[in-house]
Amino acid sequence: MRWFAFYLPQYYETVENDKWWGKGFTEWTHVKAAKPIFKGHFQPVVPLSKNYYNLLDKQTVEWQTSLMKQYGIDGFVYYHYYFCGKRLLEKPAENLLQWTDIDQPFFFCWANHTWYQAKNGVKRVLIKQCYGDELDWERHFHYLLPFFKDSRYEKKDNKPVFMIYDPNFDELKPMMKYFDSCCKKNGFDGIYIIEVFSDASTPNNFSKLIRNKSDQTEKICIREPAVSKAIWQYKQKYTIGRLFRKVCRELAYRGIISSVEKYDGSKLLEVTFDKEYPRGDNLCHGVCFSWDNTPRHGVRGYIITPPTKEMFMKYADSIRDDEFVFVNAWNEWAEGMMLEPTERDGYKYLEWISEWKNKH
Repeated sequence: MRWFAFYLPQYYETVENDKWWGKGFTEWTHVKAAKPIFKGHFQPVVPLSKNYYNLLDKQTVEWQTSLMKQYGIDGFVYYHYYFCGKRLLEKPAENLLQWTDIDQPFFFCWANHTWYQAKNGVKRVLIKQCYGDELDWERHFHYLLPFFKDSRYEKKDNKPVFMIYDPNFDELKPMMKYFDSCCKKNGFDGIYIIEVFSDASTPNNFSKLIRNKSDQTEKICIREPAVSKAIWQYKQKYTIGRLFRKVCRELAYRGIISSVEKYDGSKLLEVTFDKEYPRGDNLCHGVCFSWDNTPRHGVRGYIITPPTKEMFMKYADSIRDDEFVFVNAWNEWAEGMMLEPTERDGYKYLEWISEWKNKH
């Protein structure tokens, strides 16, 4: 089993973010401005040694690469933002392509979702995801090709691995067929698609995804904590506790109380042992150690407390036959998901992974 961590490239200034969010905005802007919302709420979370890095700094990328290897992370899954020719947050991956002396295994997850901004209760589109026609697919493929050809880019059976965050779009099958054909014309044996499953809000959604997957889809990534949280919520559908949380959430939105929806990370991992949780040879499961997206969303966010070490070890044992496991995430600091060390926890979650891998 190989361990890959999702990698967010939003740690340098861009023209678009300056326009949408204010001059000098990066992910650190949310992280540094975070405030505790209720008694005992630990915010802001501070990187170890106050390492508020810039991803355009080569030394930062060298440090991240050294750290991932030291603790047994096999590679990064870079979020790839591509909107019919328009690229966002592309510089870290492009720099890595040029920095051939940095031995960092990686591949792309196409984060193919529309970007929004919510302000004063109004949601507006910043940039809309669209898929275009074959000419657009050709431009997209030729942008990806130098990455696919890089020796550090993950391949399986001589096929570049390419993950799709939201596979629920009409052009999926013809587009992946086209990418597959282009790969074969360029010396590969096709393309290796991993589709992401996130929406477990109803039991039928997983079956629907399997029915509609592309012919090039080799694996389904069970994204965490989205799947276990959705299954847990579905099972609590008619309970008093669910109603109580809904009332508290509404009161918090209106500023009447200071409250944030909270979930127990160990209980969410317990969900993964239930029959409702997806299993199968074509699946790759995920793990999320913690979550707190209140730095980004305030009281509209929610918190998942970390699982116990024992529960993590039990869960990792249960998926040990998976080909890949996907950690959410390496550096999603404003979502409270990070393997990178913090002032409070040090290298704790990296140490857990390293201990499990050494054991096996």
